[in-house]
Amino acid sequence: MLFRVTKKLALRKAIRPAAARKVHNTKITRDGPKKSTKLWGGRFSRDVDESILGWTESITVDSHIVAEDLWGSMAHTTMLGAQGIISPKAASAILPTLLKFQDEFNNGSWKLGNEQEDVHMNVEARLIKEVGMDFGGRMHTCRSRNDQVVLDSKLYARKRILELRGRVTKAVEAFLERAKDATQDTMVSYTHVQHAQPVSVAYWLSHYAAVLIRDLERLKRAFDVTDQNPLGGGAIAGTSFPINRHLTTRLMGFQKIHVHGLDATSARDFMLETLSAVASIETTLSRLAEEFILWSSYEFRSLTLDDGFAMGSSMMPQKKNPGALELLRGRSGRINGLLVAGFTMMKGLPSGYNRDFHEDKEILVESLSLINRAVEVIPALVKSTQINKERMHELSYENFSTATELANYLVAKHNVPFREAHHVVGSLVGDLSRKKENFRNFDACYNHVVNKHNIKAPREELQKVLDPKSVMLSYNSLGGTGAEAVTNMIKDMREELEHHRNILKQDNDRVSQALETTRQIASKAGSINSADDLKKLIPSAYTQEVKRVINKN
Repeated sequence: MLFRVTKKLALRKAIRPAAARKVHNTKITRDGPKKSTKLWGGRFSRDVDESILGWTESITVDSHIVAEDLWGSMAHTTMLGAQGIISPKAASAILPTLLKFQDEFNNGSWKLGNEQEDVHMNVEARLIKEVGMDFGGRMHTCRSRNDQVVLDSKLYARKRILELRGRVTKAVEAFLERAKDATQDTMVSYTHVQHAQPVSVAYWLSHYAAVLIRDLERLKRAFDVTDQNPLGGGAIAGTSFPINRHLTTRLMGFQKIHVHGLDATSARDFMLETLSAVASIETTLSRLAEEFILWSSYEFRSLTLDDGFAMGSSMMPQKKNPGALELLRGRSGRINGLLVAGFTMMKGLPSGYNRDFHEDKEILVESLSLINRAVEVIPALVKSTQINKERMHELSYENFSTATELANYLVAKHNVPFREAHHVVGSLVGDLSRKKENFRNFDACYNHVVNKHNIKAPREELQKVLDPKSVMLSYNSLGGTGAEAVTNMIKDMREELEHHRNILKQDNDRVSQALETTRQIASKAGSINSADDLKKLIPSAYTQEVKRVINKN
């Protein structure tokens, strides 16, 4: 109990506004011109050597996270003003200017320059130029690039994961929609790329939906780890200023705070979980691509790709190449390589921030860009591909796909030990294959079972267990290929998919509402005269939530 009371008092003290802090208005006198042009260059005797500028620049990748960086700075500045850490005049100057920067970036009228090495310094340098050092130079109070850069990476990754979850749900829906009318259509399944057992076309299509639903679960777990606010961790150890991390968490739509400052600034497990989930999806899509590529070949002829998903040859007029699918398969190497790159980057790092972490942006941006583009093509691919059902049905007869059910029949109906039944059927397959025949030669099958092995099986029963469609429809065990079993699985998967859609909507709504709220505060902050004026711009639901969390803890 004493611990809980002490913890609650500490939390209240931690977010108490700074009105009681004694502040001296000190005018800084410089001891000569700066010898470095960088905002952080005070202790340096010269500028960064030109030979390493290209190696250390971050502008290229940071161009992907500008809007996120500005969102974080607006939330941070709102908190600084509400807590009295910076003056109302400073907040009223900074917030509308940051909003203007974000609008200009979003409409393409402002891009990062190369004078500063990253997005953070670009924004701060431009801010100081526009509103002056006395206001703009206060924005970075209580903050380090160490917690700022991981914040930007998380905000970016969160946005792209939300987009990816939406695209995966559409891919799942495409498979389920195509499967629902194919429960009676027979095809042969494969193990070791050899004919296995007859299954329905719906069974094959819906299994991709089942895999992708688990990918949605993996993406949600990666999202939840990502959706934790690191801002306030500082360089490594927090700060002596009375910051309010609960408020910035709400203003940026995070589910919770990444509390421990050292952990928040030096952990990149959110990146590793995201890369792992992405690699899992891409591996599934690569297998799908391989199947579509093989089955659309002349030798299989089970599928026919729509012309819009094929490419021609510059030399051979007859060619219809599955180029898009080959890229889907080939780019799995890049995505899996990015997963390895992420783990390799992390494996030798000591605790605390290291510049190696710059690479998390490079890795995340490329991986999430590739996988979003990959998943986006799947619904149209599934809808447009022609499934040659007659060819699939024909193949199910060609290579003994009902052999397993014939053995099952001998066990179930005639009490033959399974191993003996396996031998009876295997010897029949051997005899027929050597004659280049199959189970369509029913008289040979009947003679082998009834006369050669003295098993009194009625002709009509043998005919039924040798018919691929009859066999397929009989497999109605839980998870089986029969129409009843597949229909039930499709129903269950649709319910799971709807559950994921609802959770995704909640996550999207929370994030979009937080961004809009932060932007509204920034748009109205130009007229504030006090910290109380700024607090009035913060929705009461946010402040009440902050109080609720504090009281709970």
